[in-house]
Amino acid sequence: MKKLIIIFFTMSTLLFSCAELDVVNENAPDTDRVLSTPDDLKGLVAGSFSSLYRAFIGWNTADGFYANVHLEWTADHVTMTNNFRAFWSQFKVEPRPALNNTLSFGDIDLYGEPYRVWFAAVANANDVINKIENEGVEIGTDGSETQMVLAAAHFARGMAYGYLANLFVEAAIVEPGQDLTANPPQLVGYQTVIDESLKSLDRVIEISNANTFTLDPSFINTPAPYTSTQMSKLASTFAANFLVQNARTAAENTATNWTRVLNYTTNGMTEDYVIVLDGVNWDHGLIGGAGLDWYWRVDHRIIRLMDPAYPKRFTTDVAVNSIPAAVSDDERLDLYFKYETGLNFFNTSRGAQLRSHYRVKRYDDLFNNNSLGPCPFMYAEANKLLRAEALARTNNVDGAINILNTARRVTVGELSPIALGTSQAQVLETIFAERDLELLWTDYGIHFKDMRRRDALQIGTILHFPVPANVLAVLQLPFYTFGGVSNADGVNTASGSNSWLNN
Repeated sequence: MKKLIIIFFTMSTLLFSCAELDVVNENAPDTDRVLSTPDDLKGLVAGSFSSLYRAFIGWNTADGFYANVHLEWTADHVTMTNNFRAFWSQFKVEPRPALNNTLSFGDIDLYGEPYRVWFAAVANANDVINKIENEGVEIGTDGSETQMVLAAAHFARGMAYGYLANLFVEAAIVEPGQDLTANPPQLVGYQTVIDESLKSLDRVIEISNANTFTLDPSFINTPAPYTSTQMSKLASTFAANFLVQNARTAAENTATNWTRVLNYTTNGMTEDYVIVLDGVNWDHGLIGGAGLDWYWRVDHRIIRLMDPAYPKRFTTDVAVNSIPAAVSDDERLDLYFKYETGLNFFNTSRGAQLRSHYRVKRYDDLFNNNSLGPCPFMYAEANKLLRAEALARTNNVDGAINILNTARRVTVGELSPIALGTSQAQVLETIFAERDLELLWTDYGIHFKDMRRRDALQIGTILHFPVPANVLAVLQLPFYTFGGVSNADGVNTASGSNSWLNN
């Protein structure tokens, strides 16, 4: 078994990282030359970021974004009856089925591709961190770029492990410079993996606060290269985000270290995290395709956040082809969403209740520009809402209310401020509603993870992905899966104890 694990992770560190450098980031140098040329370690960091964000790329370039789409299906944030790439049959069908985690499943890359590319990001980052921290390599004139490159490598590593921790039941921790032959990595649970993510993100914060630098422009395709101050804030918000969304259940959510979350948000993002999409190395398949109103629609669950009187589900009567538009005092109903009359593309035999008139229009400008241009990967509002929730859960409910009353529900939605003294439960419900509306499809599976941590998913929904079957085959480990009403244990598969459909 050890030999097989060594083989798999050697493939991750060598094969995967080379593939990312040679294919995804064609301007980056090959691994051997990078590791022998200190200044070109920057090319390996660029390759790490290419791997990290390949999971968001969709349509004609890669398949990594499909898991993102499917997770929002399961969260009943998005609705559709199309079965392309198992859109409906694996993740949206009701009641929820068990996930087909076998080698015979033709769409195994739905979640196998993100698992692979995030490990590739870790592998590339580890090579750089090892050269700098363990071997004393310096980069740039008089080592002037060393700390910048190190911070970037730790950021890519921390982000990759954050996504692995929050979306898969287990993953392997590989330390920079680890001898895989003498000390082969083992699969460990998601709560251990999140600790590894936070360890690297804490290093980003530490390095960025102790040094002044500007990120190399080849690393992340932001409108302008990030400064050390911006990197510290970005790492702080993502650390809070990953820590909060690691919870699989409401009980785990209660046990989250909310004081630590609060501390992270103290120095969190104050501006949106925007990446400029070029349609090749930088893309966001879910947001970039949001204008395809015929492909997926917004579930009634989301529209009801603005109009509680709106039907919970579309009628199952296939003869009914329209229902009236929602009505709300919340300006975001019309700012972020659009009522479309056409419903003919829905396959009513797969669930007439899954129909919806509404689509997202918040990203129409990007879609109409062929999905090219600035795209939000995380809004600054995320830090506000994380901070508000941390305050509420550490019994400073009025502090949370004060944040919400300066947030976009008031400044954009033009809703009335929340009265001081409102109960903690009501404030938390407002925060979750704001996350559904304001953080719309930005981070990977963000709404799925929010539904999961309050037990609001439908019974039988997966709570995380298993290790993909093709990886289990290499490791000669037994195949296993999650999902399905008969497997609803509340550990790996949602029990439905607080399902939104029952409330």
